[in-house]
Amino acid sequence: MLIDMGPTACQMLVQWVVFPLWRLWDWLLPKYPDCWAFFGHPLKRTQFVENSRALFEHVKGDSRIQKWVFVEGDVAALQLEGAVNTRVIELQSLAGLIALARCGVFLLTNSVSLDLSWRWEDSRFAVPRPALRRRVVVNLWHGIALKKLFTVANPEQRRHAERVAYRRTERQHYAGLVASSDIDSYAMAAMFHPLSYARIWLTGLPRNDFLRMPEEKLPTYLAQQLAALRALARGKRLLVYAPTFRDSQVGGAECYRFSAAEIEQLKALLQRHQACLGFRMHYFRKGDQLFNMEAYVDDVTILDLGHERFPEIGPVLRACDGLVTDYSSVYIDALYIDKPVFSFAYDLDHYREQQNGLLYDMELAFPGPVVGDFEALLAALDSELTTPALLASPAYRTARKLFFSFNDANNSARVVERIDSLVRLQR
Repeated sequence: MLIDMGPTACQMLVQWVVFPLWRLWDWLLPKYPDCWAFFGHPLKRTQFVENSRALFEHVKGDSRIQKWVFVEGDVAALQLEGAVNTRVIELQSLAGLIALARCGVFLLTNSVSLDLSWRWEDSRFAVPRPALRRRVVVNLWHGIALKKLFTVANPEQRRHAERVAYRRTERQHYAGLVASSDIDSYAMAAMFHPLSYARIWLTGLPRNDFLRMPEEKLPTYLAQQLAALRALARGKRLLVYAPTFRDSQVGGAECYRFSAAEIEQLKALLQRHQACLGFRMHYFRKGDQLFNMEAYVDDVTILDLGHERFPEIGPVLRACDGLVTDYSSVYIDALYIDKPVFSFAYDLDHYREQQNGLLYDMELAFPGPVVGDFEALLAALDSELTTPALLASPAYRTARKLFFSFNDANNSARVVERIDSLVRLQR
């Protein structure tokens, strides 16, 4: 780390001296195409998860590739068993900058602007600007898009998301951006303009390999999470409630506030069907806005499946018997392994018009019930728990075709094949 000179002085030194000098050095230093940079989650900075982790798991035993994992904080918890030619490096350090300059392949989880940024406790940040033209830069992203982002977002949301100018310009230099289906590829091309459509890779999402692969082949850290989830459910059917992020800066963008009476009704329903409900908040919690179901956790009927406890979504989806969300694209992952889905869309009009907005009409893209109030949600859950019918519906089959061109555990392999072909061209 840099010498602690106080936040303001340190920030100025990094932004106006260290990063410009590093940028020049990065342009001059040779790149190593067999050196691949993986990045921890851009907001859960100590966690190495999702598509980035899935791709790492696929190549971790390949001795031809140097795998450098850039994270923050305690690295012992990453559980990288079986990995060869692997280094874990503190991102926000001079050692991190030195190592980054050598990497010929960048595997982004979100963007250069987020993945490589240096952040301070006062919420300020600075972004190094690597030489993207001299590298193979692949954006693995983190899910199949349901909500509008970047160039197609609602105007206010677009201005906020694109306030870092480099985040817009970096896109045209991506060698690849993964997508899950033809329709998804068109959506990604629109959102990531000016990236050429020819650089959208129809490979499927690497993290969905963790949903389809045989349980005995799961990495140890995922098998442990799955076992912990099953122990927590205690043999009962597990429903998962996973709402999307609400931006507290947008008036009226609020998490649903369950009343005590509604919680009692929910518990009665769950007990009647020998079930429990685990809630999983979005990992980005901004401001003082809290999810009030936290007050009702008893680890018997209402369970906390938060990101600190269960960092990966894969084990949660494998263990669950049904998913309740609002507009989170996590439901699309649930479709990959045939799980019933429900949308509790209590603020649908507000979300469409004043929050992020949606790429698709919910009647087309969401194959389960879309309900606007708590009573309707209870009725939908009761109906499916009593007589399962959602998976056999034409709407379910249509949604699966909409979002998936593949139905296997080979998404990571397809991405690696594309990277290898580009790396061979650079040798």
